[in-house]
Amino acid sequence: MMQIEEINERFNDELFKQIEGLLPKYHTYTLGTPSAILQSVQIPDLPIELRASRLNDKAMQETHPFDLQEIMDLPIVVQNPLAIFRSATHIGRYVIMIELEHNKKNYIVAIQTKRNNNNAIVNDIRSIHYRNSNSHIANWINENLVDYANKEKMAEWFSKQQYNSAEVRKLFNHATKIIQNFENAKL
Repeated sequence: MMQIEEINERFNDELFKQIEGLLPKYHTYTLGTPSAILQSVQIPDLPIELRASRLNDKAMQETHPFDLQEIMDLPIVVQNPLAIFRSATHIGRYVIMIELEHNKKNYIVAIQTKRNNNNAIVNDIRSIHYRNSNSHIANWINENLVDYANKEKMAEWFSKQQYNSAEVRKLFNHATKIIQNFENAKL
């Protein structure tokens, strides 16, 4: 079985080919199987996949466009997230906050568990993009959607946030307290 470093290197090589226009249109990236952290929130031990066509579509979305090179090392950062949230809108979907950034806005990855892709059951990455507003992330925490938090990295993330109103400061302060007291599932 491939180690995450090998999977990451292959992903980066394939991503470079996609950037150069040399990757087949129907290519599917493989990001390995879920780490212990991902499995602790009930993401099943199935391959994590991302279709190159979906990645291309997400990168060109009008609301949050990004350069594909910004997501280099995606397999490693997905396996070691800042936080994991249950989707408020889709059962069996998780939103993973990762360390990759676009103009100080963190990327999130939405994974649908147990999805049938070409007659194989996988954890399918349905979306990847940066959050336009970091207050969305604080709202998810305040709505008790958080299933995992790297407390040290989240404390650092909160310390970097800038507020332009007392209301937003209050939102972030409350979310910070929730994370400080949050107990992750045992790995």
